[in-house]
Amino acid sequence: MKKIFIILIAIALIAVSFFVYEKNESDENADMEQFAKVIADESDKDFETAASIFVEKLKNDQTFNGWFENNIPSDDSIFRYLKIQYFDKIELLRDYAITFALCDNNTYIKIDGDNEVLCNDWFVNLIDNNDKTVINDNLFQVDDPTTDTYYLISVDFPGNHSIFLEFYKNKNLNQYATNNLKNYSFSIYKNNILDYKFGNYLYPNSLKNFISQDDGIHKGNRYKHLIFNVLNHNKTIIVTIEYERWLRFVAPFSIIFFALLLSYFLYIYFYSSHTQFRKSFHGKMQITILLTLAFSFFIVGFVSFLFLNNNIKKKTEILQYKQANIIRNKLETNILDENSLTNNDFLHNLAETFICDIKIYDLDGNVINSTLSDHAHVDDYQSINENAYHVICEEGAGYFMQTEWYGDEKCSAYYFPILDKNNELIAVLNVPYFDSDSEYDDRISSFILNYINIIIVLLCITSIIIILITRKTLKPLKIIEEQMGKTNFGVNNEPIEWNSRDEIGALIQQYNKMLVQLENAANQLARNERENAWREMARQVAHEIKNPLTPMRLNIEYLQMLWERKDPNFEENFKETLTSLLEQIETLSKIATAFSNYAKLPENTPTTFDLSELLKSTIKLYDVEKNISITLIYNEKEEWPLFADRNNLGRVFGNIIKNAIQAIGSEPGHIELILSRLGERYKIKISDNGCGIKEEDKAKIFFPNFTTKSSGMGVGLSVSQNIVQAMGGNITFSSKVGIGTVFTIDIPILKEM
Repeated sequence: MKKIFIILIAIALIAVSFFVYEKNESDENADMEQFAKVIADESDKDFETAASIFVEKLKNDQTFNGWFENNIPSDDSIFRYLKIQYFDKIELLRDYAITFALCDNNTYIKIDGDNEVLCNDWFVNLIDNNDKTVINDNLFQVDDPTTDTYYLISVDFPGNHSIFLEFYKNKNLNQYATNNLKNYSFSIYKNNILDYKFGNYLYPNSLKNFISQDDGIHKGNRYKHLIFNVLNHNKTIIVTIEYERWLRFVAPFSIIFFALLLSYFLYIYFYSSHTQFRKSFHGKMQITILLTLAFSFFIVGFVSFLFLNNNIKKKTEILQYKQANIIRNKLETNILDENSLTNNDFLHNLAETFICDIKIYDLDGNVINSTLSDHAHVDDYQSINENAYHVICEEGAGYFMQTEWYGDEKCSAYYFPILDKNNELIAVLNVPYFDSDSEYDDRISSFILNYINIIIVLLCITSIIIILITRKTLKPLKIIEEQMGKTNFGVNNEPIEWNSRDEIGALIQQYNKMLVQLENAANQLARNERENAWREMARQVAHEIKNPLTPMRLNIEYLQMLWERKDPNFEENFKETLTSLLEQIETLSKIATAFSNYAKLPENTPTTFDLSELLKSTIKLYDVEKNISITLIYNEKEEWPLFADRNNLGRVFGNIIKNAIQAIGSEPGHIELILSRLGERYKIKISDNGCGIKEEDKAKIFFPNFTTKSSGMGVGLSVSQNIVQAMGGNITFSSKVGIGTVFTIDIPILKEM
């Protein structure tokens, strides 16, 4: 029943773990699909509505239209007008970076440095040659190579003039990434060619070389991919996350199993025989080993955490230092060619290349260029940090690093001096890393969670192993306990078999040696008791002999006196005295015969015979009582050869059966004989349902001259024991008053030499 219960618990545990695993998988797959849809959809419906309203208002703006009929202001003036009249008033437009271009048939713009192209042709080609969604005649959503949102507004005005407004907004994908999508990567394929990638996963240049091109979830050895095909744009989105499948299944399994195991130990400790569990060596050993392992795992985990924490911080600081130093070198290199310190485009290119933010301070500590416009509370940090200014500008240090806060955002800020060709300090570079702490926290959290899961699994497996090992280790102690409980003086105590030569084996060896010593002591005590019994019997026999001898002597002396007197009644008295003397002599003969039968073993004349036939003939001899049935149980198909004295062994069986019949008396009873073979020995059990033997009489049952009956000399069982022991066997018994007695005879299977 206990094993079935454990099996059911294990099945339930696996089922629950599998259910939790499938539920987590389903949630993660749904999150990946939703994330892919977010990447694929670069539209902004609210912006489209607001932009459409803006275009209609612009077309009807008389002031704006009047400029194209008279003198057209500069591009900066037009853009400033649009910003004040429209952009600043429409909240949705504030989130977008806006560029403005006014074009006619003769307007040229510079592309990629010094290349000039017609302005109208450039924007027309931009619309025609890229994937786009036409919102209306003036508003287009152009598919950006990245995941950002890009809209283009084109409005024609009198005099072949057109204005083009570009609206660009970075899409923060992290706000869409759930906890299931940490450390994600993704790629965008257009016409099966890799167009954009993000993250650490190495995507092939051609979609045909990927593991699959079909929609859905695809699992690899370490990664799981979701493929989402946008058919109307010939675009394919692939979202990838690291996928440790075994750990995902083990995590719920380990937690549930650990909870069950902890509940089991708490239940055992507090409710189920808790006192015995606390005192038992078995319980103490399990608890001690488990606590030692748990403490060891905790120490190893804590040391590993400290090492990993320090290692990650050092590596992160080294990488950030090297990257910031490279940025400083590029700025110093480009100072000779152009004013790179105030060139905002050059600074943004550096920031995009190294995926970081950059700030440049002048020697007064004021910001002269920055890419931090998108961050909150950036206006509060227009001046350099005092510590950084002191270390770099006043002490002339090569670099300075400290932790800073931009509102609620924490960052690691690196400061470097920027030198001109004469090694003169001209500015201070500041590179703040906002994502370093989040990446560090993710790594540490991942390590802690994985380590806890692994430790729980190891503790669970270790707990099972400890339970099995301790039970196996303590099994011989349990056997010794049981055997010592059965050990008794004067009976056949079986030794314990143990093949291992270990500490338990040494203990068992000492126990077996003690049994031999106990048996020798019992035999010595038995010999002493027999000698004492002999002496007691000799005194009793002498007493019994002296009883008839005294009257015999008196009768003979009386006859002698009558003879000497020549008494006339001599003949009559002689006959009477002779009769009395013969009776006394008969009594002496009986006493001598009984003593002789006990004093010496009958002559041993061994022959080969069938033990089962001897038992059947003995039963037939005594099976004469109507109220008592006698049966023999044995395997009739086997042969039961024995080389021994048939008559002596028959006397043993006869004595025991006769005692059983006398113990049953006139009540209905049953005597059962069971013959069996144990290796090279025969075992005969003779049981009855008689009155049983009292506890105080059990120790004296094989003593000579001991009997509980009114007749008999009390030598039958003593003689039987001598016969069996002479054969190299043993005779034992067990008895309960009112239930019955069982005699067990164990004899070797002797063969004719």
